[in-house]
Amino acid sequence: MPQIYFDAATKGNPGESCCAVVIIIDGLRHQFTKSLGLLDNHRAEWEAFIYSLEEAKNLNVKNALIYTDSKLIADSIDKNYVKNKAFKPYFEQYKSIEQKFDLIFVKWIPRAQNKESNHLAQAALRKYLKNK
Repeated sequence: MPQIYFDAATKGNPGESCCAVVIIIDGLRHQFTKSLGLLDNHRAEWEAFIYSLEEAKNLNVKNALIYTDSKLIADSIDKNYVKNKAFKPYFEQYKSIEQKFDLIFVKWIPRAQNKESNHLAQAALRKYLKNK
């Protein structure tokens, strides 16, 4: 089953944000980064999550095991709701995209196990801020 790792990096809170996604399919790694603009860290994580799903669909992924170090996102998906109304649009967007997959599992992992996407997000943010 394809594995998806994502993370966001934010300078300030709110602040300039970027995200990174690593999708592993049959041992092959696909890496993506994106500038997100001015966001708080929670919104940046939600944006990264949605971006990871969009990139997975672009790679024709039907089933995915998604890893995140965001307890907020993992808990929201696990409980099938969001407490904070500010994140409801993201959750609704996830529910819409989820229907395009056959199967999605979202699993929380410690930050130490999400190093690749974290480093990519941090590098993308440094590059973005340097070129701004």
